[in-house]
Amino acid sequence: MREWIEPPDVEVPQELQAATGGHPLVAQTLARRGFTDVETARAFLNPACYRPAPPSDLPNLVKAAERLERAIRQGETICVWGDFDVDGQTATTLLVSTLQEIGASVRYHIPNRKRESHGVNLPVLKQLIADGVNLVLTCDTGVTAHKAIAYAQSQGVDVVVTDHHDLPPTLPQACAVVNPKMLPAGHPLRELPGVGCAYKLAEALYDRAGRPQDIAQHLDLVALGIVADVAVQTGDTRYLLQRGLEALRRTERLGLQVMMETAALNPDWLTEEHIGFVLGPRLNALGRLADANVAVELLTT
Repeated sequence: MREWIEPPDVEVPQELQAATGGHPLVAQTLARRGFTDVETARAFLNPACYRPAPPSDLPNLVKAAERLERAIRQGETICVWGDFDVDGQTATTLLVSTLQEIGASVRYHIPNRKRESHGVNLPVLKQLIADGVNLVLTCDTGVTAHKAIAYAQSQGVDVVVTDHHDLPPTLPQACAVVNPKMLPAGHPLRELPGVGCAYKLAEALYDRAGRPQDIAQHLDLVALGIVADVAVQTGDTRYLLQRGLEALRRTERLGLQVMMETAALNPDWLTEEHIGFVLGPRLNALGRLADANVAVELLTT
């Protein structure tokens, strides 16, 4: 005979149950997860009720944005250096597109997994500098690239790092290091993946350019990266995914439209499951078996 062990009932305020549709099970589930007041529960369920944290909450983000603005004013060539997984692909696409739109001279590089592995490869970096790159902007990588970054800085080439991986004992001597792991536990930006960091930097750049509404066009990319990187669904990360799924269902990116058509996906019914088990693996395969730079070409089409 089976014995079912159920969680004990929790006391649910009447106003919480009323605010979440009146169903006691929904209210109890939220209460067990710590959402006991109406405002936080509504924000958890409905992105329209959530107030995202400002980009400036990320340490060094303002400094990073200022350096990129100076590069644009001075006509410097910026290289966005990404990673070959979906988080890195989408972060690279987002930053390249944003910088192009606000007038930057920009190129990008995603390492070949077999030849270069992860991170900032020094021989490739030397070649980029020889080719005229004046500023390197990393995304989803770079926080442990001490040697490569030190070399670039010694050559007069600034490096701006945006990364979400665990912090090393000492940070590289970059122009700016933007990493949500610098924030205290519980901060709404703490669990951002690489594409989330890229989004916040792009948001700041659009704001400073007087075009705050333009950031929304990149939410489809953010949804792809968040799910594919299995990011923790709290705070702004959850909010961005909620909004990003809506954007992905109506994406205007031809490359994504064709991917969904080829996979026999109906965009109207797209969920995070389709990203995790259909779209994400297809994009990841490019980085593992071939050249992830092709993914950026696809996502910018």
